[in-house]
Amino acid sequence: MINLSVDNICLRALEPEDLSLLLQWENNPQYWTVSQQRVLYSEFLMKQYLLEAGRDPWEVRQLRLMIVKDDQSIGLLDFFDFEPDHNRGAIGVLIGSENNRGKGTAAKALKLFIEYLFPTFQLEQVYAEIASNNASSLRLFQKAGFVETGIRKNWYRQADQFLDAHCLQFFKSNL
Repeated sequence: MINLSVDNICLRALEPEDLSLLLQWENNPQYWTVSQQRVLYSEFLMKQYLLEAGRDPWEVRQLRLMIVKDDQSIGLLDFFDFEPDHNRGAIGVLIGSENNRGKGTAAKALKLFIEYLFPTFQLEQVYAEIASNNASSLRLFQKAGFVETGIRKNWYRQADQFLDAHCLQFFKSNL
């Protein structure tokens, strides 16, 4: 049996009851600089997404799990751009409220997620791309064992400036 919990943190599949929280996070412009999203999601579109979220990750090439701490949903883990032919995919983390950040929750959740993803999807590696102004995410992924393998110069436009993208990878051999 797969255990997706440690201490008071667990990872679970998305549920219809997550709709309002997902809309709040997805439609918060503060997070758009991290996700590179530029548009609002309607309630209708998010309901459609939740209906699709339970589909086979091998088919839809994505898996999104809710991070739950002390029985409260506080964030998301996302495995996307899954490439089964190349045994890799991208990974992202969001802790929704600033009150829940800086407490080690994201680090524990990310470790659980990685330990689940590699054997389940027969991965060789996962990667993340992080804007240069997101120091906390860079620290999180580096502490988790991700190695910076490159920088894409002036990759993201945010307002009237361009930011570099740090490319980080975590390899199966690091498990």
